[in-house]
Amino acid sequence: MKKDIDRILKQALAPEEEPDRWLNQNIIHRAEEMTQMKNRKTSRVPAAILAASITLMIGSAAVLAAARYLNPVQVAQRLEDQKLMEAFQGEDAVLVNETQEYGGYRITLLGAVSGKNISQFLSKDNQGQVLEDRFYAAVAIERADGTPMPDTSDPTYGDEEFYVSPYIKGLEPWNYGLMNMGGGYSTFVQDGIQYRLLDMDNIDIFADRGIYIGASAGTFYDNEAYQYDESTGEITRNEAYDKVNALFTLPLDPAKGDPEAAEAFLRSMEEEDDTPIEMTEEQQALEDWGEQLEQELQKGEITCAERIESTVQTCKPDAEGYFSYSYDLGDNGGGSGTQKIEWLFPEKKAGTMALAGYSCGEDIASAKADVMTLNEDGTVTFAVYQFKQ
Repeated sequence: MKKDIDRILKQALAPEEEPDRWLNQNIIHRAEEMTQMKNRKTSRVPAAILAASITLMIGSAAVLAAARYLNPVQVAQRLEDQKLMEAFQGEDAVLVNETQEYGGYRITLLGAVSGKNISQFLSKDNQGQVLEDRFYAAVAIERADGTPMPDTSDPTYGDEEFYVSPYIKGLEPWNYGLMNMGGGYSTFVQDGIQYRLLDMDNIDIFADRGIYIGASAGTFYDNEAYQYDESTGEITRNEAYDKVNALFTLPLDPAKGDPEAAEAFLRSMEEEDDTPIEMTEEQQALEDWGEQLEQELQKGEITCAERIESTVQTCKPDAEGYFSYSYDLGDNGGGSGTQKIEWLFPEKKAGTMALAGYSCGEDIASAKADVMTLNEDGTVTFAVYQFKQ
């Protein structure tokens, strides 16, 4: 009789198709969670019924987990990268699917993969050389309260800024991250969830040291979000930070590490930093204008540029000192940004002027600069200045 019951249950519960790798991974995670919960269960259930219940429970949980987010294969598919889709299905892909919630957001590290020529959209260096050996990581970002993230076409997209980057144990995170290692990202929003695909130099060579993936507020590394222990090389979350600062440890095989290649990579970065940049005549003219503008701002008298009155606005910093601005010059462009009082005015002296940035088009005549002035009441006056003949 028992054998008949076992046979019937096996036939009834047997899947018609072999579950894919993503489903198997989710089932394994769920099974581990159930194993940890085992000691807290006290009710007794007949063995055959318990086996059926567990099988159905694991299957349902895995399907729900898989349905909540796109997996890395689907992220690559959404970005129309067939080769990367295949790479994420390969044995070298690292599947994580770990979620952390901080600062009102849920960040999920979906997975990562690296290798040579595994994308249809390979990046190029400054000399136009194709960068074949790359590292990719897929991340999902959503609001903890379930409110949909704005689509990339929404005017409010970009109001919520995130810096998602790999970090390496033993290397200063402010010097070694996405922006310093030939990195960038692609992004899209689906079902109210923002997805990012990071793309940077292959950092598998540091696998023996340990690699993190961090997601924090802002558009670049924030020293307040994480803590770096110089003695151990460990990077940890700053628990006192009240905005998003998720930090994942990427489960890479340490055997992938290559100390010699890692040292060579770091040396090449140092050499690249020391290499003088050859500027065009227009770039040099812009650089000279920027230096002159800096000097004049320190004196409080600007002669090399004139203010565009339509861009003048008063910005009120929030409790943490952040303030935002935006302007529209019609056919001549526009811009927006967020700054912090202490970045521009470390001494917080009223009347001080600061240059937030400058740029130009094809020639110096189109050069413009963002200028800030700290007021007595703590507000900041923003204005765009344009090149003056």
